[in-house]
Amino acid sequence: MARSGSQTPVDPGGTVMLRPHGASIITIMVAALLVVLSAEALLRRGAEALWVLPLPALVMAVVWALLWAPRVVLHEDSVEVRNVVVTHHLPFSTITDVRLGAMLRFDVVDEKRGPQTVTAWNAPSLRRDNPLRREQSFQQANHHRGFRAPRMGPDARLLADQQSSRAYVVRQRWSAWLDRQGDPDPSGHTGTSPNVLVIAVVGICAALFAARLMAGSLG
Repeated sequence: MARSGSQTPVDPGGTVMLRPHGASIITIMVAALLVVLSAEALLRRGAEALWVLPLPALVMAVVWALLWAPRVVLHEDSVEVRNVVVTHHLPFSTITDVRLGAMLRFDVVDEKRGPQTVTAWNAPSLRRDNPLRREQSFQQANHHRGFRAPRMGPDARLLADQQSSRAYVVRQRWSAWLDRQGDPDPSGHTGTSPNVLVIAVVGICAALFAARLMAGSLG
């Protein structure tokens, strides 16, 4: 278990999708705001307001492409790193290390590409180290025992923060897979595929907005 009163997340099993809470909240707030503004414009100006809609549609598409669509999808024996433009498909057999810090990174080995590092664009990361918050958390968890917060070195603090992160479940599941299956396979293969839906949605919204600008300038 994590130290300093923090709690290590338990692997729920099955497919797990991970993105920062902040990214989800911002996307929902922006979507709600744009829907309200667009609905108000339609009610006040009627069909004329349809000419304005390409702008909020483009803004929403960009926010969705940057903050909502990118995520880490954890499977039982592999992980998908869905970044903005491409998705990396990483079987556990190709992963040599899972590094959790300011970003979630995977060190992988591929028979054709060799060693490489894949960084997750939009995954839960570690909170900024705050010794005061750590001590308060420990005291709250152990107030009835009269314990004092132990002095922790940098490595111990890092481990405690990693174990309390939502993304730690990725390392948990990968480590458990290694315990069952053995070392990574240097002859394994990773995969990369373009995010066609994201590219198409942003492209269509950008084209509609460009057409609106051109129509306005010609008019």
